[in-house]
Amino acid sequence: MVFLPFEESSYATFAKLSSDKSQEAVSQLKSSLIGALKLILMIGLVVLAFGPSYSYALIRILYGQKWSDGEAPLALRYYCFYVISLAMNGTTEAFLHAVANETQLKRSNNWLLIFSAIYIILNVLLIRSAGAVGLITANSINMLLRIVYSAVFIKQYFKNSSSFSFRECMPRGWLFLFFSSLTTVISERVFLKREKFWDTFPIHLSIGVVCFSVSCTAIYSREKQFINRIIRTRKHAD
Repeated sequence: MVFLPFEESSYATFAKLSSDKSQEAVSQLKSSLIGALKLILMIGLVVLAFGPSYSYALIRILYGQKWSDGEAPLALRYYCFYVISLAMNGTTEAFLHAVANETQLKRSNNWLLIFSAIYIILNVLLIRSAGAVGLITANSINMLLRIVYSAVFIKQYFKNSSSFSFRECMPRGWLFLFFSSLTTVISERVFLKREKFWDTFPIHLSIGVVCFSVSCTAIYSREKQFINRIIRTRKHAD
């Protein structure tokens, strides 16, 4: 639901641009798709970089030790990955549905039925073995299968008209998020003590704040033009 307005807006943009088959329109369509995926990845990678390392702390602060010492933090860690896969799937499928012809849409629906069957089987198996974590894992795998299908379609769509690389969708400076993720994981294991949570949490939090600040600064300096364009577009929409 959080990403639904963005997906609907992306769909409208993709559909409008795909109606024009000129080279300029195809180039704009490619740029729009790259921009949409880059924005999704920029937000999703931040969640993925810091969410898992601070899931326990968040549950502990909000709901207390009873919940934080249970399954909830682990489920939240897995959910961080599910969020980015959900957003990626929504955007890539919005593109597919906006530009595909009737035959391609029918083929897509057939594959969705197959993915749904796989999802149901995984649901039964994983929920029995892993509970809530299993449910999130089954949903994540389902999203990944759908993303792969849409990605193959996208590559085929731009095959003859314009080169397209998913590498262009990665925000420049993403390696800072990768190293921040490693740093905060180590910080949680080394510094955060459950029996002395309130004494050790400030250290873990401080490391996260530093990593977050460095990562955001690095990404903004490399993607300043893109981010400012998004901000201007948002202000214009308001």
